[in-house]
Amino acid sequence: MADATVADTPPPSPKKRGLFSSLWVKIALGFAAFVALILIGVVALVAFFPKDAAVAQIERQVVRATERNFDIGGDFSFTIWPALGFSAGDVTLSNPAGYDQETPFLSAKRVVFAVALMPLLQRREIEVRRLHLEEPQLNLIARDDGRANWEFPTAQEEQPELQSLRLEDVQVTDGRLTFRGPVGAPMIVEDIDSTLTLASLDEAADAQGSFRYLNQPLDFEATIGAPRAMLTQGATPLNVTFDNAIVDGAFEGSLDTKTGAITGAANARGGSMRRVAAWFGSPLPEGPNFGRYEVRGQYAQDAQGIRLTRGAYKVDAIEATGDVMLRTLRDGRMHVSGALATQRLDLNPYLPAPAQAPAAAGSGAPAGGVNAAAAWPTTPLDLTGLRGMDADLRFTIASLSFQRMNFENAALHLALTGGVADARLTQLSLYGGTGTARLVADGRQAVARIATELDVQNVQALPLLQAAINLDRIEGRGRLTSSFVGQGRSQAEIMRTLRGNAAFTFNDGAVKGVNLAQVARQVQAALQRTTVGPSAQTDFAELAATFQITDGVAVTQDLRMLNPFVRLEGTGLIDIGQQSLNMRITPRAVRSAEGQGGQMMTGLGVPFRIYGPWARVQYRPDVEDAIRSAVAEQAQRALQRSNLGDLGALFGIQRPAASPATPAAAPATPTETPAPDAAPATPAPAQPEAEKSTRDRARDALEGLFRRN
Repeated sequence: MADATVADTPPPSPKKRGLFSSLWVKIALGFAAFVALILIGVVALVAFFPKDAAVAQIERQVVRATERNFDIGGDFSFTIWPALGFSAGDVTLSNPAGYDQETPFLSAKRVVFAVALMPLLQRREIEVRRLHLEEPQLNLIARDDGRANWEFPTAQEEQPELQSLRLEDVQVTDGRLTFRGPVGAPMIVEDIDSTLTLASLDEAADAQGSFRYLNQPLDFEATIGAPRAMLTQGATPLNVTFDNAIVDGAFEGSLDTKTGAITGAANARGGSMRRVAAWFGSPLPEGPNFGRYEVRGQYAQDAQGIRLTRGAYKVDAIEATGDVMLRTLRDGRMHVSGALATQRLDLNPYLPAPAQAPAAAGSGAPAGGVNAAAAWPTTPLDLTGLRGMDADLRFTIASLSFQRMNFENAALHLALTGGVADARLTQLSLYGGTGTARLVADGRQAVARIATELDVQNVQALPLLQAAINLDRIEGRGRLTSSFVGQGRSQAEIMRTLRGNAAFTFNDGAVKGVNLAQVARQVQAALQRTTVGPSAQTDFAELAATFQITDGVAVTQDLRMLNPFVRLEGTGLIDIGQQSLNMRITPRAVRSAEGQGGQMMTGLGVPFRIYGPWARVQYRPDVEDAIRSAVAEQAQRALQRSNLGDLGALFGIQRPAASPATPAAAPATPTETPAPDAAPATPAPAQPEAEKSTRDRARDALEGLFRRN
């Protein structure tokens, strides 16, 4: 029964099957036609879109929003799917009114911008799928009135806050940034290649890339902790690391996007401070110094400049702590100011190297220092590097070394202005004494000029002179003052052009190498072997002199020395340029050891010469000058008495006989009976020393000196 029912059901007619099938075909064809229409419409929109009108509309909108001229000078195209965007060539945005209109604020060879379509339509979220800037040039200008060309007008109406922003592919290729401040030369950063990624405004943004500054490439990585602050003019955490062949550094702090102020901890280090100076336009003379360096501290940058507080600084072996501020002057040079403290400052690696003198065998003296046996160095002295920056720095130095001279507890004020360095030691301690000093180095011209002042009291002469000029012949304690200036292309030239004055007074000391009291006391017997030699010395209560310095030669007319047994007066010169001296001194023995007020011996003071190079000072009696002194003394006495007899007797001249016109003198009354003619001739007895004439005593002493020499 069932089978019959099924079998009795008639199958669909062929006509009905054709109608059903044709319906789906029509639907499919209609949908295809719709899609084709959309595609044709899109193609037609793209093909026949009024680009010029669109470009003009975009330009009007940008001008309205920024109050600046905006121009798309190259080709323009746009996309709808899968992202909504455009591509424009030769894009420029001008500076605001009152700024340079020849140079645009922003220009780019090409700008490509695309956002995701659906998030924008559905949730009003901006997801930047692509933002490429090809060869962009950004020109920033800051004026001295506080205004800047990167400030844009704020719309009066309330703008809705951007809830979300996503940056997937942001690239800058071959960019250039120029910053011109109120003063100084522009700062130019070139060859900028960087990428930026941002998941949202409330998540950190990461940037990395490279750029070229002052012809040096530098790689960097940066993290912006709160990107939303960039839109709301707030503060955001900012971490940056950078490195190249010259410097490695890092910064961890914050950025105030409203003021541009940056604060945080910073550090930088590298292998050559010399390369850093050359990088920033202040090259240093060649040498082994200014090597490794390190800087760290609390960094702050604002419109006033850059400050580094609680800083620690290291260059070579020099370490210092303190605060430093850097700012740019109107002529573009850098100005550095601050206060630093260091335990030890050794200036020798940064000075022209002096000729080194080896220590004498078994002397125990340290090698090095000034070699008094060699000429001053002729190495070119270049101070033009002082022009690169200005400075106002104060140093507190526990130990300061200059060649072989050592200073302690020094307070140094360094002022560097326009190529002139003025270093003032307002406080110093050296070799048991205290005082002040000043050094001025003028690098404004090709020929260097140096000026110095020194005033120290209660200083020990022996270590001071030994360290300064390798002279170990004077002991004592006293005061030393000097003021002189020189100029030249080397240290040798400067020493040969010195001019100025100097003075010293040393007390309770000794001149080593000669016993001047012994010289004066043994005139009649000439010099004994014990008067000159390594073990001989002349003690003094006071040794003093003043000098006038001209063309590197110091001349004195008032050298004096006081001793219980000898007085000394002297004149002469010290040739600083040739490192030699030639002094004439006249010691006179004291009658008794009554102190410095003892009476002088009546008699001849024998001049004594101290001469030769500093390294080989020699002593000898000045015989020729002694003769001249004796003659001059006797001649003066004879002239004062107007008695030719005494003057002639000194030279063996007899008085001439009286002329006939002259009345004969009265005959002399004989006082003795003449000896008989037949009496034999007998030699005259030796004349007692007390009865010898001045001529005889001088002749005996000088003949003895001639025999000894």
